[in-house]
Order: sequence, then C-alpha cells, then structure tokens
Amino acid sequence: MGARKRYDGTLLRDLPAFRLINPYVMRGRTESSVYYTQTIEIEKTHEFLREYNAQRTPERRLTLFHVLLAAGVRTIALRPQINRFVSGRRIYQRNRIQFAFIVKKELSDEGEETNAKITFGAHDTIEEVRRRVEWHVEDARRGDGNESDKEIEFFVRLPRIVLQLIVRAWNLLDYFGIAPREMIRLDPLYSSVYVANLGSVGLDAPYHHLYEWGNTSLFMVIGRPKRIWSHDRNGELESRLAIEIRYTVDDRITEGIYAAHSLQRFRNLVQDPTPLLRPPDLSEEQLAELRLVEVDPPMPDRPPLETDPAQAY
Repeated sequence: MGARKRYDGTLLRDLPAFRLINPYVMRGRTESSVYYTQTIEIEKTHEFLREYNAQRTPERRLTLFHVLLAAGVRTIALRPQINRFVSGRRIYQRNRIQFAFIVKKELSDEGEETNAKITFGAHDTIEEVRRRVEWHVEDARRGDGNESDKEIEFFVRLPRIVLQLIVRAWNLLDYFGIAPREMIRLDPLYSSVYVANLGSVGLDAPYHHLYEWGNTSLFMVIGRPKRIWSHDRNGELESRLAIEIRYTVDDRITEGIYAAHSLQRFRNLVQDPTPLLRPPDLSEEQLAELRLVEVDPPMPDRPPLETDPAQAY
C-alpha cells in the first residue's frame, strides 16, 4: 500500500512488461547509467540575451544559466517521461518539476557550498524561472544556511554507528515508499534533475555519477562556453560559440528514442529561447500525464537580496 502513496511520485502500472522488469535486472542507478554528450551552439542564445537584457534593470537580467534551466523545465513539461524515477524496484512519475544545484556562498576556494532545490511550474516562462532561481539562490547563500544544511549538520554530529543505522532505516523506509516526506522535501537528491554548472567557474564538463541515495534520475553537467569549428550551409568552416553538456541518465525511466527526442527538444529551446517567453500550451492529456500535485506552484513572496546567479553551479 505504501509504495502506491509516495510523497514524491505516482506508481506507474501500465508500462510495457520489459520496462517493469528492468528495475529487477538493473537493480541500481550505477549499473543503469547511460552517458551522453551534447554540444549546443549558443551564438543566437547570446543575441537573445543581449536584446532581452537591454530593456531590463541589472537585477532582472537573464543569464545563460537561466536559459538552460528554463529550457529544462519546459522540456519536462512537454516530455513527462523524463520526470520519472525508480524506487523499491518500481517506476514512478515524479509529481513535481524540481531542479537542484550547488550554490557557492562565496566564489573562492574557501567559499562554503550549499544546495538549492527549486520547484517549478509546468507553465513557467523564462522570467518566472529567473525569479524562482534568484529567490532560492539568495536563500541558499544566507549566512545561517538553508533547511537542508541544518538537517545534515544535525546528523553528522551523531556517532558513526547511529548514523549508519539511520541511513539503513531510511533506505528501508524509502524502498517501501514511506520515508518521511519532510526529509524528501529538503533533500536535493530527490529531484527531477541535478545540475552542475561548471562553466560558471571556467571548467569543462565531466560526466557525473548518479547516486544510489535519493532518486534523481538525471545529472546534467554544463561546461564553459568555447569556440568550436563547424561547417556552414556552403561547406565552409566557421567558428561558433558553444557549450558542451554531459548527461548521466538512469536508463530504466524511459526508452532511448524518447530520451533522444527530449534532449533534441532541449537543445532547440536553448538555441532559440523565444518560446520560453510565453507559457506552453498544454492539453488536458499532457497535464494528466505529468501527474503534478501543483501544476503551477505559487511564487515565493519574500523578495531576494542582491545575488549573483553566476555563483550557482
């Protein structure tokens, strides 16, 4: 009974048999990982950002990171199977669109790190994504830390044997779908996508591992913008600005063709973010397939302090 009433997802029963058996054959996310590299040209994206930001005050300007997150949110809204996860040998449709990433409180070697976990709406525009991101980044960077930091600080003070028993008990509860909802709500590894923006610190993108802890099915690592050579329509070589993104995906959540088409949709939205200026036109069938507990969660009402989105990665 508990497995059907998870806080963070809806159990899927009407899948093909080979999909339902996969979690028994590939028992963990480590052995189910698929690695994929995607190169996205961003010349037109930068033109879009220049035009958009020219009409806005500094605190309301978009960054490439905002575009990437907004494109990810829109892709999930249009391609719901990407928002699935496996737990307790069963496949679930996640009932929120949530992205998580690390935020540096200070951009230095000694700067502390914390996590931001953000719930987006299926109809979010790029401006709404920006507002949610900046609010949560500022919340994560506050001196006293966020709720997730405080939970971790409490547990790491416990004796090792006690902490080991708690972790084992948690994994058992999670297996049966009855883990405490408040812990799932705070934990960034229970999210749709975990993003590592290494481009913000001038690094190329490596592949990231998936965690056996939690149920995040997709890690996305963003590399630094750089010039690449490609052929134009006339066959001439030309230099273009591009980023490289590397994905690690749990192969059990959907089939390869569906995932490939979803990543193509994501790339198209990054290269031309214009559709992100307006909400998507989602049918009742699409909304039903998403199975969201809140299609459009409310925006936070506390205004953020000044923040630098580049410090999130």
